[in-house]
Amino acid sequence: MLRISIIIPVYNAENYLKNCLESVLRQGLAQNEYEVILVDDGSTDNSLEICEEYSRHYSQIRFVSQENAGVAIARNRGIEEAKGEFIGFLDADDYLLDNGLKLACYPYVEQGNIDVIHYYSSYDFWPKNSIDNIKDFEGDGWDLIIRGGLPSFCWLCLYRRSFLDREKIRFRQYIVGEDQLFSSHVYIANPHIVSTRANIYRYVVNEGSATTKRNIEHTRRCVVDYVNSYRDIMDLLTYYHVGSRQDVYAACIKSLNSKKMFGVSRIMSAKFNYMEFKSIKALCRKTGFFPVMSYSSNLKVGLMRWAMNKIMHSFFFYKSFSFLFNRIVTPYILPKLRVNL
Repeated sequence: MLRISIIIPVYNAENYLKNCLESVLRQGLAQNEYEVILVDDGSTDNSLEICEEYSRHYSQIRFVSQENAGVAIARNRGIEEAKGEFIGFLDADDYLLDNGLKLACYPYVEQGNIDVIHYYSSYDFWPKNSIDNIKDFEGDGWDLIIRGGLPSFCWLCLYRRSFLDREKIRFRQYIVGEDQLFSSHVYIANPHIVSTRANIYRYVVNEGSATTKRNIEHTRRCVVDYVNSYRDIMDLLTYYHVGSRQDVYAACIKSLNSKKMFGVSRIMSAKFNYMEFKSIKALCRKTGFFPVMSYSSNLKVGLMRWAMNKIMHSFFFYKSFSFLFNRIVTPYILPKLRVNL
């Protein structure tokens, strides 16, 4: 019986794709229990040839090709093509530890009441320990939000296909923020979730990915998309009446505020002029992205909140912080943070 569909969006990933696919083939699953759906998003390198090669050799791997439309559209295409009971996502430059899906997920895929199976990830360069698949949570999504806030990445779970369809959960066509929006929608919809300690997903830092690009045109698009995705999450809180549980609502707001530094860093990288800054500031106010509210009594967090609010409040502070960020933080500090995270 086809249990799991793994969707892999592919765009110019020739240097990583084979390693990614080989890892999926080593998940300890029978050939008829899973499928791999490769969605080539208009690659201009040899990625399409690799997709064709693997689909010829392995019946559980198939691919579709589309003109370049972005990762959100590619993932949605994969969802529509999927035939498994559960759907998971894997980026083409990442990989899974051997037998990870079998150990982390198979104890739960036959439980009819499970909508989402959660597991963990680490950076590729972190130590690879043996997989601990002890269950560390089972309950409603709202209770998991209280424990750990809203998630940021879609590839940390398997999702029951019928749940995604029932709640009409799909990816918005954003170049950043689409991942956090999708994952937050899942949790806010209050599914029945099981979480296992299994740390099976390995994230590879790729300088060409959407989260590491720093050219101005791309960055300015990122700013708008990230702020709009924040607005969409706030709309979901209203749609699902999360305000009826003040503890859950407070946990959502705290989580969203703690993630705003990502958006603010993009604003500083965008090098807006005065009129552009005013426009972005107005959008941030309209969506509630600014001002950043207090979400911790920690001194370091308090200083970050103060800095973010200063940056968004005044063009003078924005230009000053932006100069320091682009001259010091981006070239010298961010690369070290990625290595030492």
